[in-house]
Amino acid sequence: MTPSTSRGAIVVGASSGMGAAIVRRLVADGIEVVALDLAAAQWPAGLGATTGSIDVTDTEGVARAITDAAAHLAHLDIVVNCAGILGPVTPTLETDQETFSRIVGLNLGGAFAVTRAALAHLVPQGFGRIIHIASIAGKEGNPQMAAYSASKAGVIGMVKAIGREYAASGVTVNAIAPASIDTPLIQGMTAERREVQKSLIPMGRFGTAEEIAGLVAYIASPDSSFTTGFVFDASGGRATY
Repeated sequence: MTPSTSRGAIVVGASSGMGAAIVRRLVADGIEVVALDLAAAQWPAGLGATTGSIDVTDTEGVARAITDAAAHLAHLDIVVNCAGILGPVTPTLETDQETFSRIVGLNLGGAFAVTRAALAHLVPQGFGRIIHIASIAGKEGNPQMAAYSASKAGVIGMVKAIGREYAASGVTVNAIAPASIDTPLIQGMTAERREVQKSLIPMGRFGTAEEIAGLVAYIASPDSSFTTGFVFDASGGRATY
C-alpha cells in the first residue's frame, strides 16, 4: 500500500536535540506531527507540533500514549523513536548492575515498547515507517560506556529482526547510527573531551541535528520503500561496518 495523502507522524523523545530537529523537518515537509517526551513541560518554542508526554519505561503507558497521539492525527504513517539516555561515562568496574539495567531498560526496552505500539497501528493498514535513533556506539562499542553501547547494539539487533519479520507487511523498520552530533550533550562536554570525540570522526567535525533529521525524512518517505531492517550510517566516516 501507499501512504495517505495527509501524512502523520509521532516522534518520541522530541523535546530537544535530534528529536526536536526531526519534528521541525517533518513539519516543514508538510507532515502533521505529534511530539512526545518525558519532559513535556520543556518544549522549545516554534516546534509546530501537537505535544504530549510519554514514559518509555512504562509499557502500558507507551501503548496509551501512542494511541492517544494517533487519535490527534488525520492518519498515522510514521513513528520515530529518539528516546534514550547516555548514562555515566565510567569504567565497567565502577558501573553497578542497577545502572546497567536502567540504561538498557530505557534505551532498548523503551525502543521495543514503542515498536510494538507502533506496529499495532501500522500493520493493519498495510503501510508505515518505524525509525529508531541508535548510535555508532552500538556498532563499535565505546570504552567506559558499556551499558549505553550494549543498549544501542540491542536496538540495532532488534531493528534487524523486526524489520525482517514484518518485511512483507508494508511497514518498514529501520535505524540510524549517528556518531557525535552537535547537540546540548556535546556542547556540555569539556573542550578536551569534545576534541577527543571529534578526532574519532574522519570528516573532522560533529554532525548536526538537521543532518539526522534529513536522513529521517528520507527513510520516512515513500521513496524509501525497499529498505527495512537496515541501519543507516551517519558517522562522518567513523563506522567501520
